[in-house]
Amino acid sequence: MGPLNIEPTEFTPKINFDPESSTFEISGFSRPENVIGFYRPILKWLEEYNEKVLSQNITFEKSLLTINLKMTYFNSASSKFLLDILLEFMKFHSKGNKVEINWYYEDGDDEILESGEEMADMLGYAFNLIPY
Repeated sequence: MGPLNIEPTEFTPKINFDPESSTFEISGFSRPENVIGFYRPILKWLEEYNEKVLSQNITFEKSLLTINLKMTYFNSASSKFLLDILLEFMKFHSKGNKVEINWYYEDGDDEILESGEEMADMLGYAFNLIPY
């Protein structure tokens, strides 16, 4: 399965999902005019990744999946879809894969930090909160 790369725009974040390295990054600014149109293909890609890659791994050694979220801003509609994306990774975790979620925030950006803490609480899963 090939990677998913979406270049950032003025209103949408950069998406770099690399199944080869099991690294998944979303970074930048997220305020798409059509939030469903932007995020739905990403969720569909994750579903295919689960079916074509993770479900085929029947060995005892499961994958380590690293999610890097480096958001500078996201609106409430984007927040819902970011949570949906993280819920997909929680499904992967429930199947025995190790999931590491790195939530990057600019040092002093309490709003992004608090958003990361809230999402971690909603998921009941510890994030690595990393200032830069």
